[in-house]
Amino acid sequence: MRTPPFGVERWFVRYEFAVELNIAESCIQPFSVDELCRLCAVEPSHLLRQPVGYADGRGSADLREAIAALYPDTSSDEVLVTTGAIEANFLVAQALLEPSSRAIVEFPAYQQLYAVPRSIGARVDLWELHPEQAYRPDLAALERLAPAGEPLSMLTINHPHNPSGVRIDQETMAQIALLAASRGGVLHSDEVYRGLTLGDEVSPSPSAREITRDAVVVGSMSKAYGLSGARIGWIAGPRALIRRCSEIRDYISICPAFLSERLALLVLQHQDAVMARNKGIARRNSALLHEFLERNSDVLTCPLPDEGVIAFVRYHRPQGDGRAVPSSREFCARLAEERGVLLIPGDCFERDFFFRIGFGYESAVLKRGLEVFEQYCDEVLRA
Repeated sequence: MRTPPFGVERWFVRYEFAVELNIAESCIQPFSVDELCRLCAVEPSHLLRQPVGYADGRGSADLREAIAALYPDTSSDEVLVTTGAIEANFLVAQALLEPSSRAIVEFPAYQQLYAVPRSIGARVDLWELHPEQAYRPDLAALERLAPAGEPLSMLTINHPHNPSGVRIDQETMAQIALLAASRGGVLHSDEVYRGLTLGDEVSPSPSAREITRDAVVVGSMSKAYGLSGARIGWIAGPRALIRRCSEIRDYISICPAFLSERLALLVLQHQDAVMARNKGIARRNSALLHEFLERNSDVLTCPLPDEGVIAFVRYHRPQGDGRAVPSSREFCARLAEERGVLLIPGDCFERDFFFRIGFGYESAVLKRGLEVFEQYCDEVLRA
């Protein structure tokens, strides 16, 4: 098995802890243990009495039950707790694919979703989403990629979409699920940003498990829930697939971290309070980003996200200025090294002249980061 360097993660390794203003993170502002316990009216000392030992390899029963309750007609034995969503997606690909398999993956995407299937030797076709269509899934294009009579092992989607933040509606999800089933493929849905809606009028993206119990979905404590450092994710899907994923993870991480499981359970037991806090941050910061993009629309173009805390922005010179712009890697590297502001270059998603911005962290950091970045745009794009 050979995998290429992971663009986004290598970029974070290089710059994440070397900049003053990080506006690249894809998660909501993480909780401290103290803040979470105060919000949930729980005494933090109960965590001090927990043993720091091995956990159940499937995930503790109470946490699996709480995760199962997120999906219709799903039982705890249809859930596997993992070390983050990244392990969950890896296990699903390993369980479903082999060198003779064929997979279709939405694109642009988190690199793991297509790089791991390729490393297995599977044929991977990319189902492209386009900014001109606001990154909405093009079902006609999917039909062309997956003609009737051609076998399919796995169809991978990711909504709310990384890197654009675009949600999916119930009808589109249903049509995708129907096509996957008609081609003999498993619908694999990465739903880690689900639930962090940016307006009261916006409903959360539906889960693929709401459409069909044959779907396998991946979730996480990192993006919408504010426990990125806990490294807790999960798979919910058919029992046979969960059993196979559990057998594979014996070779990787054995079991989740028990203390992290206790924090994750606390979050799920107090979802209303947790999500009220997180939506408040996301919506406040979304307004800051919206104002910034409107103010700089002559050099920045972006379909506004409606769920999650990331956006994928194209940068360019003002209309009529035909001079070349720097590559996304140069553009973002100079910003980090000279101004101390971190963005993710578009080439980490195989899209040059774009960047991904995150707006889920502290509002003061986002506001200051956008101010510095605006000055940088004046000098690099407008001058």
